[in-house]
Amino acid sequence: MKSELELPPGFRFHPTDEELVNHYLCRKCASQSIAVPIIKEIDLYKFDPWLLPEMALYGEKEWYFFSPRDRKYPNGSRPNRAAGSGYWKATGADKPIGKPKAVAIKKALVFYAGKAPKGVKTNWIMHEYRLANVDRSAGKKNNNLRVRRALCTLVSISQHLLYAQNRLGMNNCSLMIGCYAEFTTRKARLRNTMITLGRWITNQYRRRWRIWRGSRR
Repeated sequence: MKSELELPPGFRFHPTDEELVNHYLCRKCASQSIAVPIIKEIDLYKFDPWLLPEMALYGEKEWYFFSPRDRKYPNGSRPNRAAGSGYWKATGADKPIGKPKAVAIKKALVFYAGKAPKGVKTNWIMHEYRLANVDRSAGKKNNNLRVRRALCTLVSISQHLLYAQNRLGMNNCSLMIGCYAEFTTRKARLRNTMITLGRWITNQYRRRWRIWRGSRR
């Protein structure tokens, strides 16, 4: 896809949050032209995240897209996060972009494979930028898909999985991501269990020690 762009040698695309919002998202939502159309518009909620890098116009470790923000219910404002074979789940607190008044909101999401709420957490992370001054009421006439467009950045926290994707194929990569995520989840649970057990044993020892000292007096 990079061949479609005429970029100078040594070009790098590392915009800040403010640059993404002011020079790309705001102009796109206002139907204004962008000097270098480096961000592709696609409904990324129709695809699994590991399929999207090949669809991007530019990117090596991070990929950029414009995408519509569909509603989960026709008469509601809650967005539909289902995507491909899984769903995106919000994590952390929203970050306002712009001072002194926020122009946009940045939200972090993690992709879970499978159906909610029992999906398996993967290593794919997305940051969604949406305009802050868009009326969230579903009944307003100006609350259409053109205004409800978002700018999304996609990244995999493990580049080894991208290498495996090319070597093993999409289906095997999907299975490997699920197994890896399940392994890390169980490892974390085992660690928490061992910490809890260790604290319980320590408390029991201290209690019996106090009882023994009291009986000696």
